[in-house]
Amino acid sequence: MRHPISLFTACAPWLPLDELAPLAAAAGISGIDLACKPHRYDPSRAPGFWDNNAAVLDLDRAEVLAPAAARVLSEWRLKCPVVAGYATAANTEAVRRLAWVAREVGSGMVRLWVDRPDRGRIPAQVAATRAAWREAARIAAGEGVRFVMETHDGTLATGVSAALRLLDGIDSLHVGVIYDVANTVREGSEPLETAIGLLGPYLAHVQVKDVWHRSGGTGWDGTATGFAQLGQGTLRWPTIIGTLDAGGYHGWLSLENFTGLDVGPSRIAQDASWLRDMMEAAGGPPRT
Repeated sequence: MRHPISLFTACAPWLPLDELAPLAAAAGISGIDLACKPHRYDPSRAPGFWDNNAAVLDLDRAEVLAPAAARVLSEWRLKCPVVAGYATAANTEAVRRLAWVAREVGSGMVRLWVDRPDRGRIPAQVAATRAAWREAARIAAGEGVRFVMETHDGTLATGVSAALRLLDGIDSLHVGVIYDVANTVREGSEPLETAIGLLGPYLAHVQVKDVWHRSGGTGWDGTATGFAQLGQGTLRWPTIIGTLDAGGYHGWLSLENFTGLDVGPSRIAQDASWLRDMMEAAGGPPRT
């Protein structure tokens, strides 16, 4: 296996971290990407990916929950590649709080959210976002973390070029990009080799999911997209992984499967096994 595998807690909502961690470790997963936002879990309600997720770390109670999460990760010898925050770079208080959480759980990266475009205000939004990320880079240098944004449909960072426009001129030691290929297929797509080449040192993390993509949609381009079970969508992950390898990326591959909520925690081992198969299909010598 050439890339370590992590699991994003946003897509594993069934169990709290202390119960999720042993399942991840047993599945051969090496890390947990911790979703972190103001959040309350109600065990009397059905779990959900974005709402009522048992594994999300409540940012409002981070002083208690982050040290507990660190102990769980240590017990199961799991790393935390990314603390996935939902605050924007303009929210300086939350930015610093997320950096503290990252240090507590031993993570070197914090994801910050990027705003959705507001019709008529996009140039101003881009300018404000760039300024906020320049300030975030200064905070990163002092806090000892790296702030990263995710290529995400429906935001100002739909694809690689859009993300890099927001980060232009900022030191890649302090900021970077989570490359979510599936998100860019939904919106913001660029040729794979071009995208990876443009990212260069800004490529910080890679998320893994699958999508269906077809014509006949009601959007401006006449297409429709949605999340697919891993291996049942349009993405050719052996090709993607091979291209990442050729581009010099040897970092984490993070499972982010937003399907099969009804399947339950058994999906974790299935997804990890599938991803290992994709890495084998990509070819090349194993990474030691």
